[in-house]
Amino acid sequence: MGISKESIPFRKEDLVFRKIEDEYILVPLYSSSDEVEHIFNLNATGAEIWERIDGTRSVEEIIEELKEEYDHPSGVIEKEVLDFLHDLYEAGIIEVREWK
Repeated sequence: MGISKESIPFRKEDLVFRKIEDEYILVPLYSSSDEVEHIFNLNATGAEIWERIDGTRSVEEIIEELKEEYDHPSGVIEKEVLDFLHDLYEAGIIEVREWK
């Protein structure tokens, strides 16, 4: 299953999201530090998207909220959100279900 505008993304529970100074990071939780393969750095836009991934909003709703907040062409926002969510999905950080 891929990411579409109808998808409803939700976070996996074994992650910690933190802001450290001007950086946002996602750290997978493991029983030992030897198991940690990746720590994900997010920019401010990525953090804004991450905050909206709550299992209740569709991708389309996330896009619409960001369009209201930012003065960027809607096509750019849509592409950035879809690309970012696709990357998170491929990395196993989020899962999705389809809106019915």
